[in-house]
Amino acid sequence: SPKSAWSILVYGLPSLDIRLRKETESAFEVARFLERHERVDRVMYPGLENFPRREVAKRQMTDFTGAFAPGNMIYFVLAGEPKVADRLSNRLVNDIAKNAYSITLAVSLGQIRTLIEKPGSMTHSALPPEVQRSVRIDPGGVRLSIGLEDPEDLIGDLGRALEKI
Repeated sequence: SPKSAWSILVYGLPSLDIRLRKETESAFEVARFLERHERVDRVMYPGLENFPRREVAKRQMTDFTGAFAPGNMIYFVLAGEPKVADRLSNRLVNDIAKNAYSITLAVSLGQIRTLIEKPGSMTHSALPPEVQRSVRIDPGGVRLSIGLEDPEDLIGDLGRALEKI
């Protein structure tokens, strides 16, 4: 509604640039941590050197100055056979939901808080498994929308949960 949108525009828009820069910096640190973790099979984040479509991302994902701005969304897949990775990712997300200091379980593309979700069993659960696989939604896949928290807090929460699974 216009009344709800007004405060977002008046109070949120002026700080959007600085918030997104902070979220992007934190996302890069978290993605690098996940990339090195033995329980993670792969990490999809445009800011990482091994991102498959990095050159396209660098052309398309820019800020108002033209600098590369890969954003705050990270998708990662846990190691193991699909059924094992599916079970482990459920345990990971559930542990984060119960015990994390800085990460919230929520179906959203983001806000100022870091959010975690499992697309295969949450946002895309209505799609049959074969359709999910055809659009690269992995059974062991987890999505993070990085917020404004300190990246060390996020890495701590993720590290503790990954060690438990």
